[in-house]
Amino acid sequence: MRRILIALVSQTWLAACGSSSPAAPTSTTTTTVTTTSTPTPVYVVLFTHIEDNTPAGDIPGGASRTNYSRMRQGLLDMAALAKSYNVKWVLEPDWKFLLAAQAYEDASMTSSTGGVNVLRYLRDSMGVAIDPHSHENGGYNYVDVAYLLDQLGVGGSTVIGGHIWDPSLPQFQDWDRFRSTVSGMAYPSARWRGDTLIGAGTPNHTNDPVVSGVWRPRNRNDFFTDDPAGNIYSVGQFKGDVDGITELNNLSTAGTIASTCMKTASIHILPANLTSASGLSTVESTYIAPVAALGSKVVTTDFTSLINTWRSSFSAQGCTYIPR
Repeated sequence: MRRILIALVSQTWLAACGSSSPAAPTSTTTTTVTTTSTPTPVYVVLFTHIEDNTPAGDIPGGASRTNYSRMRQGLLDMAALAKSYNVKWVLEPDWKFLLAAQAYEDASMTSSTGGVNVLRYLRDSMGVAIDPHSHENGGYNYVDVAYLLDQLGVGGSTVIGGHIWDPSLPQFQDWDRFRSTVSGMAYPSARWRGDTLIGAGTPNHTNDPVVSGVWRPRNRNDFFTDDPAGNIYSVGQFKGDVDGITELNNLSTAGTIASTCMKTASIHILPANLTSASGLSTVESTYIAPVAALGSKVVTTDFTSLINTWRSSFSAQGCTYIPR
């Protein structure tokens, strides 16, 4: 097995049960007030998680192949929709979908994607960014997901697609272990290191922090303080909807958020919307068209490109905006 070294952007959409303590911060900001500079756009990431129960059924098996094929077509349709609006879209699959891709992407199935597996087609022909997502269940962790992506020809992402930020929870995922390389569970010889967390969530998203910006978390117990010496980045998801993007733009115009601070927001497009009868039209009217209509007020991007822009255009300045 090949050695994998990957850096992570973590998203925070792990489903579990429990309450959250300490509570997410609600009344601080590291931005400074300015009224003279031109507002910068909000950097927006639209993404979809494929969870570790998809496709339903045992692999290999007729039921799981049918379910995989249905989701596969939904992904292709979503990619075409995003491309038609010139909007970036990010796909973050867990291990089971990737095992299904290995099992089912045969000549018959790839005839609709130019002879390559659907993940390669989405990335290379449709401009979709692909990151690992992991609940770290079923004997697979983030390193294993990164390894499977690599085996399917779409590896290399440095994003951790989901994590729980609160260290007091029994379900706490120790994101800071990625300050060094980590080994796989299913593939112990695989190695991977992540350096970017996205969002920061809580079980069942009952107490997710509302924060915009990019920062380097100091440690588990002081997550929202920027540590310039840190080697893991976190990207705030803010409110997870289009209204939140508009709010950030208005705050920037008013000078509440300095133009030197990067404003970020991300929106999760549910996988169920990609396979239901009217789901894609709902995605278009609720997310894709409204975001595209914001024009120069937003930049739709992926998490890796966002961090690169933060470095090049914002001098890697750690900033967070947390509404009072």
